[in-house]
Amino acid sequence: MFFNVNGLCKRSIPAILLIIAAGVIVYANTFHVPFILDDHLWITLNRDIRDLDSFLTDSSGYITNPARYIGFLTLALNYHFGGLDVTGYHLVNLAIHLLTSLLVYILLRLTFRTPYFQKGYHDSEAKTQDPSHPALFSPSCFIPLFGALLFVVHPVQTQAVTYVIQRMTCMATMFYLLSIVLYAKARLSLENGTTHVQNSKDEKQSSGFRRQIKSWLLIGGSTFVAVLAMKTKEIAFTLPIAIVLYEIFFFHGAWKKRLFYLLPLLATLPIIPMTVLNLSSPGPDVISKVDVQMRVGSTLSRWDYLFTQFQVIVTYLRLLVLPINQNLDYDYPVYRTFLTPPVFLSFLFLAASLALGFYLFYVTRPKPQSQPAHNANLISGFQLAQPASPYLRLIAFGIFWFYLTLSVESSLIPIVDVIMEHRLYLPSFGAATAFAAAFYLLGTTISRPAFHNLFAVGGLVAILVLGYAGYQRNHVWGNAIRLWQDTVNKSPNKARPYNNLGQALNDAGKPWEAMPVLRQSLQIAPYFDRANFNLARSYSLIGQSAKAIPLLQKAIKANPDFNGAYNDLGAAFIKVGRYGEAATFLEQNLKRIDELPEAHFNLGVA
Repeated sequence: MFFNVNGLCKRSIPAILLIIAAGVIVYANTFHVPFILDDHLWITLNRDIRDLDSFLTDSSGYITNPARYIGFLTLALNYHFGGLDVTGYHLVNLAIHLLTSLLVYILLRLTFRTPYFQKGYHDSEAKTQDPSHPALFSPSCFIPLFGALLFVVHPVQTQAVTYVIQRMTCMATMFYLLSIVLYAKARLSLENGTTHVQNSKDEKQSSGFRRQIKSWLLIGGSTFVAVLAMKTKEIAFTLPIAIVLYEIFFFHGAWKKRLFYLLPLLATLPIIPMTVLNLSSPGPDVISKVDVQMRVGSTLSRWDYLFTQFQVIVTYLRLLVLPINQNLDYDYPVYRTFLTPPVFLSFLFLAASLALGFYLFYVTRPKPQSQPAHNANLISGFQLAQPASPYLRLIAFGIFWFYLTLSVESSLIPIVDVIMEHRLYLPSFGAATAFAAAFYLLGTTISRPAFHNLFAVGGLVAILVLGYAGYQRNHVWGNAIRLWQDTVNKSPNKARPYNNLGQALNDAGKPWEAMPVLRQSLQIAPYFDRANFNLARSYSLIGQSAKAIPLLQKAIKANPDFNGAYNDLGAAFIKVGRYGEAATFLEQNLKRIDELPEAHFNLGVA
């Protein structure tokens, strides 16, 4: 048999090595991808991460961004051991991605050990163990492996992994999945304890006590890891709800006892709201503070953002199914009316997909039965309510996971960029689960075993195609000029990509090429502070500092907190011989630019 992989099914090591190898190959060309966009704000210009001792001992690291302290701690460690050598940062990002992908595999493997999927619960499991069927199509092997491979190689993940600062997203997802893995292991231990038969009463009591201790230690570990996730990025807010979802889908029993197990995780729900809102102001100031904190650099109304997100989520789904035209900086329209056709039709599509999730959950629900426990279709007194494949429940779970984990960034909290691909990283676990289960079900509709091998080859081809697309997308990221030229080509009416391309050309010593690009940015957005600053820099690089002065003044007028522009304006005054103006200007703004060593140098020269 061409695909006889019994060893792969019975032992996890080959599967784990395959997942790691796939991830390493796809991201092998990312170790020299330069810092871009927010990398400069939070890494290259972030003084808080430059002194690890201070970061840890004087609370400066926590005060800077308490909601993402764990993520910034890893950046401080990177800087401590490697400075600004970008390779070290990418190695850590890749390691996090590989660990997260392995957790995808482990969690799906554990799911097949839950009461819902225990052996004998349905007939299809026995069929797949028949020697005439390829071992790869054992669902407990194929679905976890295929789902993890989809997760690790999918090109939509490249922004989360290759864009260094999006380590926050990857780490939060890693902790998120690890917390659920630990909870699942705890619940499985408790379930096994209720059904395990011992030879003597004393042995039974002793074993039960040890099992209870182990289970509660695992629940404690799950809770601790949940806190780590919530101190890495705010997307972890939904973690306790995701664990409740997992409990509902794959476990059973009296809810009084189940809530007792869930209580430690549910107790972590206030952590992110309390951290983000920091409601220390009394009285009427609280409401205004909440409104400010519950938006991220955006002036959009909450309803406009929500209406836009209906269309954005459809784009996300398209990227998961057909990852073409990926873009670092989308020029996405904002929708302000619910009855606008793109918004309304998107809403109907999303509502239909959610309805599908509810339907699949309903048709695969277990119900109490009074028949004898030896019935092959029964487990713990439950059986499928209707003759539907139990793997449809994985599809339903994937649908609910996708919408739940996307809700923080695609609902009523306006974010300055309405769409970013890295926001799909955590939701893509649900998509990978649903796709893997659907692919398996499609394969089992083929009755002839010979075609199973062909279908398995089709799955392999899909992984190879996605992996190649991911590798090629990472190639685009490998050079700043190439990345921003790609972005300009896809967002030709947006000012920021032109500005960033111009900045990359300046950094590469090509100011003459940068100037027309930066002028295009200013033609779209005349008061764009960064574009004025970078065009001024181009003029300075070619020795025309007089032309840089009005551009820098315009940048400062547009953004009075643009400290770098103050320093460059002082330097421009010096270059054209206006020393008195330079000295006066720099002295007046010395407090603002005090942390810039070059500003003190320029003042000394003046």
